[in-house]
Amino acid sequence: MPCSDRAVTMRRAGAILLMVGCTGLLIVLALIGKRPAKDRDNRLATLTQTYIAVDARAPVRVPKLITSEGDVLAPERLQGHWSVIFFGFTACPVVCPKTLAVLAAVARDPESGVSAGTTQAVFVSIDPEHDTPERIGSYLQHFGGHILGLTGSRDAIDGFSREIGAGSQPVGSAIDHSTSLFVLDPKGRLAGILLRPNDPARIVADLTILRRSQADSRIWMER
Repeated sequence: MPCSDRAVTMRRAGAILLMVGCTGLLIVLALIGKRPAKDRDNRLATLTQTYIAVDARAPVRVPKLITSEGDVLAPERLQGHWSVIFFGFTACPVVCPKTLAVLAAVARDPESGVSAGTTQAVFVSIDPEHDTPERIGSYLQHFGGHILGLTGSRDAIDGFSREIGAGSQPVGSAIDHSTSLFVLDPKGRLAGILLRPNDPARIVADLTILRRSQADSRIWMER
C-alpha cells in the first residue's frame, strides 16, 4: 500500500476510534445525568448529615462505673436530663482533646441546657487500665470541669460501650475508637447520635432538634 493511502487509512481509523470514544463518554455522562435526583439528594444529605435520631426503646443498662470522684455511678445520674456521651481516653493525642474542647464550648452555651442542669456532658474512658478516676478528674479540669468522667473495669466499659453502640479497638499502642457523641434522653434511652462533632453551635442545634422531636412524639402519642 502506498504511503499516502496508508496515511489516509490511519487517519480514518483514528477518527473512528475518536468517535467511538466520544460516544462512549457521552453515554456514560448521560447515564450519570439520568440518575434520579432524589438519589443524588439522598447521597448528598448523607454526606452532610450531622445527627441520627434513634427510636427510643428501653433505657440503656448501666454497669458498675466509677466517677472521676471515685464514687460508684448511680444509674439515675444518667436519667432526669439529657446526656451527651463521648468515649475516649486521656492519652489520646488529637481527637479526644479536640472533641472535649468542643464539648466544653457546648457546655458554655446556655442553649445547651448544661448550665441549667437539663443536659450533662459525659466522658467515658475506654482505657480503664491506665485511666484512673484521679487521672480522669485531673484531665477533665483542662476542659472547664463541667464534664462527668467515668471509668470502670474492662468488662464494665466494654459492656456499656456495646449497650450504647460505641466501638473501640487497640491499634498498636493507640486505640481506634468512635468519634461520635451518643445522646441519652431523660429516661436513659439512646435518642440520637451526633456525627462529626466539631462545631459547638451545630451540636447545640442538633440537640434542640432531638429534644423537640421527642416532645412532638410524646404530644402525638397523648392525643
